[in-house]
Amino acid sequence: MKTSSAPTVQPPTVRGLLAEPPLRLRVRLDGDGRDTAIDWVHSSDLVDPTPFLTGDTMLLTTGTQFPADDDAAFYGSYADRLLDAGIVALGFGLEVIREGTPPSLVDACDARGITLVEVPYEVPFIALIRWVADRIAARDRERDAWTLAAQRAVSLSALTAGTLEAVVQTLADQVSGAVVILSPSGETVVEVHSAAVDLGALADEGRRILRRGTRASADVTLPEWLGFATVQTLGPRGALRGAIGIAGAGRHDVATQAVVTGAVAIVEVLLRYGDAERRLERRLGGVLVRLLLDGHLAGAGAAAAEFGSKIPDALRIAVVPLPAGVADAERDRLLDELTREGLAFADSSAERVVAVVPAAATDAFSRAVAGSTTLAALPVGLSAVLAPAEASTGLAQAVRALDQDPDAGVHVFGDSAAGLLDDLWSPAAENLARRRLGVLVGEPGELVDCARLWLDHNGHWESAAREAGLHRHTLKARIARIGTLLELDLDSFAGRAELWALLQASRA
Repeated sequence: MKTSSAPTVQPPTVRGLLAEPPLRLRVRLDGDGRDTAIDWVHSSDLVDPTPFLTGDTMLLTTGTQFPADDDAAFYGSYADRLLDAGIVALGFGLEVIREGTPPSLVDACDARGITLVEVPYEVPFIALIRWVADRIAARDRERDAWTLAAQRAVSLSALTAGTLEAVVQTLADQVSGAVVILSPSGETVVEVHSAAVDLGALADEGRRILRRGTRASADVTLPEWLGFATVQTLGPRGALRGAIGIAGAGRHDVATQAVVTGAVAIVEVLLRYGDAERRLERRLGGVLVRLLLDGHLAGAGAAAAEFGSKIPDALRIAVVPLPAGVADAERDRLLDELTREGLAFADSSAERVVAVVPAAATDAFSRAVAGSTTLAALPVGLSAVLAPAEASTGLAQAVRALDQDPDAGVHVFGDSAAGLLDDLWSPAAENLARRRLGVLVGEPGELVDCARLWLDHNGHWESAAREAGLHRHTLKARIARIGTLLELDLDSFAGRAELWALLQASRA
């Protein structure tokens, strides 16, 4: 149930006081404070009552402190002090000391835009004070009732739906605004709206305080939003679980803060349980990946079914090399981004992450990588679409795609300039090529490097020898030695093509 955060009891104002027939107040000067909310009413006949006034106070006086003669300078100074103190209005008690309001006081208030009200002799000042106090108390009771109802609504959403989305949607409804949840890396996890508000600046501030790595909060000014906006981190220092940004209507007062605090506590609990579930899911994913790569299809299928999951009929293998010395927290964050929303299940080692991606989720997986600040900076190798029984081949394809292009971004096997050769490549072909080229290893003259350099120059002796820093006769001798060891006629196109294919397949 949505409870409105907008108060229905109007704040006490001079206009409200004037509308009360029993008070019989008369407005002498409208001034600037007629519709300003009154925080309190204070009576004083001191020449300088300002030490005892707070902002938005209405001051009442009988004028015993005023001089008998009409001293314009005195009244001007008096009015200046009241203006500097930020009073809402001045109420003058008639016929207590004098019959009417001093003309110089009227002139001084008029010149400064101070609202001036005359209080009849029969009306005690306490009547005005009580009327304002009653309105303030009624508004406080209304805010207390709203706080309890809003807290109850948020708690019920946690108990019934039990999801992060349900809780933050209820919070957005209660504050008549919007809520955004950020992951520890600053990605948007949930964003819900109960009002049209741009949360961009709020999310940016959340990412800024998350980068500091310590618990923090900040108030934010949002464009074209007249309510409050605040953001704070979630979780303990050193293990932040993200940040929450809240934009709500009205003021961020004690009542609103109580609702926000309670909701944040629930969100942190849900994130903590969610973290535990995701860790369990990641461990299961790691087991499934290892079973598939080892060819244990039946075991992988049974383990997936036990946890309500399923091995996709068509899949890709993704490989993400990890930066050297990557911290455990960063590895967990990367795994979370890879596996969020069921895009993949993954296994990580010290130097890389291997993930199984459903073929149908290829585009979504690529978008997730491009949209992640962590993943977008890393190279990702992706195999062709394969059956589960071909998972080990997919791993080799993904690694080969990375070898061909180690730059950041998603690199799909078969998309390189190698073209048909990539389609024909397989781990078996690589092993065969490595065995064939093994006869060149240990021979003097770095024959493998010479072979690749010579082919890169289309068999042109002068340019190849120049780049190698060799005499062309020396290079010719080494190429001839390669032909002899591999039993290939390198003067023919077929021989040269086979040598090139062996080098490509072996990744030498």
